[in-house]
Amino acid sequence: MTEQTTFKKLITLTISFIVLDLVVQHIMVYQAVNWAFYQFNLDQFTAQFISKMTELIVVLGINAFVTKQKIYLKPRFTWLEALYWLFMVAVVIPFLSADNLLEALGTGLMGGFPEEFLARAVLMGMFLTYLLKGGYHRHQLVKGILYADLAFALMHFTNLTHAPFSYVLVQSVLAFIAGLAYAAIYVQTGNIWSAVALHFVDDFVLTANAATGDLAMYANAAFSYFKIVLVIALFLYWKKHEPELSRRIRHIND
Repeated sequence: MTEQTTFKKLITLTISFIVLDLVVQHIMVYQAVNWAFYQFNLDQFTAQFISKMTELIVVLGINAFVTKQKIYLKPRFTWLEALYWLFMVAVVIPFLSADNLLEALGTGLMGGFPEEFLARAVLMGMFLTYLLKGGYHRHQLVKGILYADLAFALMHFTNLTHAPFSYVLVQSVLAFIAGLAYAAIYVQTGNIWSAVALHFVDDFVLTANAATGDLAMYANAAFSYFKIVLVIALFLYWKKHEPELSRRIRHIND
């Protein structure tokens, strides 16, 4: 297979995946959930939760039958990853007293699962599989992260059908920025659950309110700084060290 043919296949698969996801989710699923909303008198949050969880099924289905991107789920259980998971739990604990705990948990699930499997597991996986086929190079790795992150951010512009441009623009920019941290942890660990957890905690903390005292404030601040440090530290670390996801992708392709 020639270089040009491989690139064309990447573009074809990427466009096919995005178009199919948008068509199924924004037309078929939206219509079904909208019908259920009025038929069963669902509240807005329940309808949104059903829609987002259905999106996860749609993403996994399209990937299974069309794009066939390998999704890396197996953890390595290193001491650094153990500390990472302990930190995720420590951040969540102060917010468990929130008045809207169930809503916050649901919001975390809605963001963490479908968006990470779509943006990182499938989209970023396809870009990195192509860009790293000739061997590990940090600039190729970073390009794959940025391309996938940009594609996912631009997908938010489909929300212009029901939201003003200024809102959608901010939403897209925030999705791109936050996506760098989610991508970084997935690339480093080679385990999509790490990205799901980070995204879950991010949305959970942002949604939870009336959590007790200064501890919640400190946990929120620590989590925000952690994401910034994570991106900077890992992007520098990859200059001399190949991350786990790159090794797993290249091993599959060898």
